[in-house]
Amino acid sequence: MLNPNFRSETTGEEVVAAFPESVKGRVFLVTGPTPNGIGAATLLALAKAQPHTLILAGRTLSAFKPVADEIRTIGPTIRVVSLQVDLVSLASVRQAAVQLEEDGIEYIDVMINNAGIMATPFGRTVDGYEQQFATNHLGHFLFTSLLLPKLLASRSPRVINLTSSGHRMALGHYDDWNFEKLEYDPGTAYGQSKLANILFTRSLVARYGARGLRAYAVHPGSVATELQRYLTPEREAAREALLNRIANEPNWEDRRRKSPEEGASTTLVAALTPDLEPNGAYLSDCQLGNPKNTVYNAEVERQLWELSERLVGQTFE
Repeated sequence: MLNPNFRSETTGEEVVAAFPESVKGRVFLVTGPTPNGIGAATLLALAKAQPHTLILAGRTLSAFKPVADEIRTIGPTIRVVSLQVDLVSLASVRQAAVQLEEDGIEYIDVMINNAGIMATPFGRTVDGYEQQFATNHLGHFLFTSLLLPKLLASRSPRVINLTSSGHRMALGHYDDWNFEKLEYDPGTAYGQSKLANILFTRSLVARYGARGLRAYAVHPGSVATELQRYLTPEREAAREALLNRIANEPNWEDRRRKSPEEGASTTLVAALTPDLEPNGAYLSDCQLGNPKNTVYNAEVERQLWELSERLVGQTFE
C-alpha cells in the first residue's frame, strides 16, 4: 500500500528510511548514475540502508566515479560495481550484459532504468535509429530483456522504468518511429520514447508477471538536471501549453522544479513499497498517477514489443 504521507516534496532518503528492509542485503542496478542527477540521488539514498550491491551503469566510467566513491564512503561494506554501457549502441548494451556475467552478478533484485535524453536535435545512432527512441526505450528494452534471467533469479524482482509527463506528447502509435515520413520534432520524439517506457512496463507485467516480476513506470517530476539542456524557452512554453490542456494527473498545478533528491522519491516508492498494486502502475509524486489513455491500447503495446524485437534483432520468450 502506498504511504499517503508521501508527496511531491518527499525525498528519496525519506522513502528509504521508511522501507529499510526492502533495501538491506539486496542488489540494485541503476542506469544513468551521473553526479547531481536523479540516478545518483537514487543510489546515494539506497546506500543509507545497507544494500548488498549497487551496480552503476553509465556511458563514461570516469564521469560517475565520484558517485561510486561517495557510496563507498557512506557504506564501506557495499559492493559497488561500475559498468560501462552506452544505450545508443546495441553492441555496447550486449557487452554490458556479458560484463555483468563476468563480474559474477548472479541475480538482480531491482533494475532501475533511469538514464535518458530529452528534446535533442535530430540524430541517428550507430545502428541507424532516432536517438531519443534508441536511448530512452530501445537500449533499455534490450538491456532489461538480456538481464531477465538474473532478475527472475531474484525472490522478488522489480523493474522501474522512468518515464515523463511528456509521454502525453506522443503520437500514440509507432508507424513512423524513425521519422522517415514525418518532420522531426524534438518534443514529439521525446514523447514517443516516454510513452514507450510505459508500454514496455505493461508488456513486462503481461509476459513475466506470472513468474513474479513486478514492473512500474514513474514520472519523477520536473527536475533541473542536464537532461533539460536542449529545452529552449520556446519549446518549454509550447510543452507547458500542451500539457496544461490535456493533463489529468493529481497535483498537476504544482509546477515547481524538484531537487534530484525529490525527483528520486517516486522511483524509490516504486522500487521499495511492499505489495504495491496494481502491478504495472504509473506513479507520479509518490502516488498512483493517470497516464494518457494510449497506454491501455493493447494493439499499440503489441506493436511496440514486436518492433523493438525486430530492431534489436532478437526475440524474448
